[in-house]
Amino acid sequence: MNVLFVSGISGDTRRYRCLHHQEQLALSGIGSTLREPEDSALYLDATTHDAAILHRVAWQPAIADLVAVLRVRGKPIIFETDDLVFAPELQERIAFLDTLSPQEARRFRNDMTQVARTFAECDCVLTTTGYLAAAAEAHGKSAFVQRNAASHEMVQCAEHAHARLRERSDQVALAYFSGTGSHNRDFATIVPVLADLMTRYPQVILHLSGHLDVGPSLQPFSSRIRRSPFVAWQDLPELIAQADINLAPLELDNPFCQAKSEIKYVEAALVGVPTVASATDAFAHAIRHGETGFLAATASEWRSLLGALIEDSALRPQIGDAARRAAYAAYLPEVAAASLRTTLDAIVARFGRVPAPADEVATLVAGQLVRRWQDQVAATAQANRQADELRRALAQWEDQRIVTSAASVSAERAAQAELLREIVDRLRRSRP
Repeated sequence: MNVLFVSGISGDTRRYRCLHHQEQLALSGIGSTLREPEDSALYLDATTHDAAILHRVAWQPAIADLVAVLRVRGKPIIFETDDLVFAPELQERIAFLDTLSPQEARRFRNDMTQVARTFAECDCVLTTTGYLAAAAEAHGKSAFVQRNAASHEMVQCAEHAHARLRERSDQVALAYFSGTGSHNRDFATIVPVLADLMTRYPQVILHLSGHLDVGPSLQPFSSRIRRSPFVAWQDLPELIAQADINLAPLELDNPFCQAKSEIKYVEAALVGVPTVASATDAFAHAIRHGETGFLAATASEWRSLLGALIEDSALRPQIGDAARRAAYAAYLPEVAAASLRTTLDAIVARFGRVPAPADEVATLVAGQLVRRWQDQVAATAQANRQADELRRALAQWEDQRIVTSAASVSAERAAQAELLREIVDRLRRSRP
């Protein structure tokens, strides 16, 4: 099997849902390729790969061509997502929109609509959580869960951070690591609890990383709040390892938050730091409450659970060590590799079809390439026409500017001459 990944979004989501998957497939002896949606090599890839995984890709001509060839060849087409991006009707619940300008927000909504079109054109969905899988099925697609897992490099970074001796003190560090400003709403759900705890426990400090607005409630404790800039993922384990308690709050009444994976728990677990998390579907799947972490659904539960961890210095490493063992048992690349191979085999068996004759496939691809070449020629011609129009407009503007400038200079000189004549006349009249 040879799998094609096409990713429409960069960052950590591509890392977890494409690069980590590629590593897992390699462990099973399966080759793979990762492309951008605009890469012309997709026309060749469409004829050589046995399955395509479209990771949050917006519908566009090249993707339509790719899908058409794979359909004729009888190969499965899989929509991949770690977020609720196939439900444009829920766009206003996306906290990320709070961080965008009106123009950027319009572009984001349009992109999301086109991503939902790609979702509709695929055979099935590969996603991160049971909640997302159920949502995909409610939108008419069969769904398979492949949970976010660590890579070998991620595990190595975590092991180095965990092995490094940490200087202990009487302080208890509560930490929240946000990637973008879109997590402001999530963090706000526990701000009143944190303000109360920092009042009750003077030994508590708050370590915040990333783009985050703490709000006025925590301002009285500014001297006990540490801020770290957003860091590369390779450096994140070092930051997490400095914490005593990892915080993972989410808006429980927001479907986009319910769809989030448990990766914040996994990242902390790999360095032996205990987590208190909102009681979402994903966190409930990953955490054995009271053994490998804690789940909180209300402010009072957050307050009591964090209070217990703050007060009990032996409980924190006990839960952290158990979480680390659980993460090594369920989230290493080797474990994920076996799961992904089984899932892909099931998808191929279910959605693979009898291929059309090779000459039909060749004719289809040739036609697509001719059309793409014609579109590029037309686009180039249009761009040249626009460039010519701009050059003519610029030349006309320059000519007009020169004429206007010359007229302006002439008028100014005439005015100066008239003024001089008036001065001379006055001087003559003033002579005795």
